[in-house]
Amino acid sequence: LGYKSRWLGGEVLAVNPAYTSRTCSACGHEAAEDRRTQAKFHCVSCGHKAHADHNAALNILAAGHAVLACGAEALAAVMKQEPAEATQGNCALSAVGIPVL
Repeated sequence: LGYKSRWLGGEVLAVNPAYTSRTCSACGHEAAEDRRTQAKFHCVSCGHKAHADHNAALNILAAGHAVLACGAEALAAVMKQEPAEATQGNCALSAVGIPVL
């Protein structure tokens, strides 16, 4: 992906995929119970249902967008196992999801 994106003037960001397959892309809840089977994701907190790979891809996309918007500090927040708390003037994430404004 890297060399092909450079051909087109793009950029590839490396995002740690840890916990993206068991974190809800809708509400940010993270639990092993959310991953019912290899292919099925069902959030026990909000009820969101999706294919597990699609759910993980949305989390990785959101993490990449956070890095583009906030820089390296967002990448560090995404890599933590525990959800980061948002503070005023900080672009931390509430789990892997939409950046807090």
